Amino acid sequence: MYKRNSIKKLGKKTSHRKALIKNQLRSILQSGKVETSSVKAKVLKGELESVLSKIRKKGEKDISLTRRLYRIFGKKELVDKAFELAKKKSVKVTIKKSGFRDGDNTELSTVEIVGFKGKAKATKKVEETKEKKEVEKEEKELPEELQKKIVNIGRKKVSKKIEPIKKERARTRSSL
Repeated sequence: MYKRNSIKKLGKKTSHRKALIKNQLRSILQSGKVETSSVKAKVLKGELESVLSKIRKKGEKDISLTRRLYRIFGKKELVDKAFELAKKKSVKVTIKKSGFRDGDNTELSTVEIVGFKGKAKATKKVEETKEKKEVEKEEKELPEELQKKIVNIGRKKVSKKIEPIKKERARTRSSL
């Protein structure tokens, strides 16, 4: 009988299920969001909320909680991020439906930590645009002849013609 048991089995054995949940918890603390099936997303949201609420109740000084978090997350960086997130009261875990998987048509969802600040990708883009502008300024300072040579060095001219392969049709009916 399966009465009053609140655990979702996810069609996996206990050890595999625990490993799956740990891995997803680690990856959501690293990147801030994870895309997975809707059933796994609900389990992940519950686990993450329970970890954050335990941290809020007991605090950083509780050694047994810290050891348990080390077992779950594995790295000091992730444990520190978990403590940092738990301190903020504006941090929430949300699930957004994101479509269906191509292979088996399973409903996909994105689990996201609202208020998560990780490595910003926007700063990389800003740096790249600054570098491009600097390169363009340097090119403008060069004489026109050198600019043309620089552009021509990067390009290769291919003058080979590609001819289609002519295949003969099989003459026997067995190879059709």
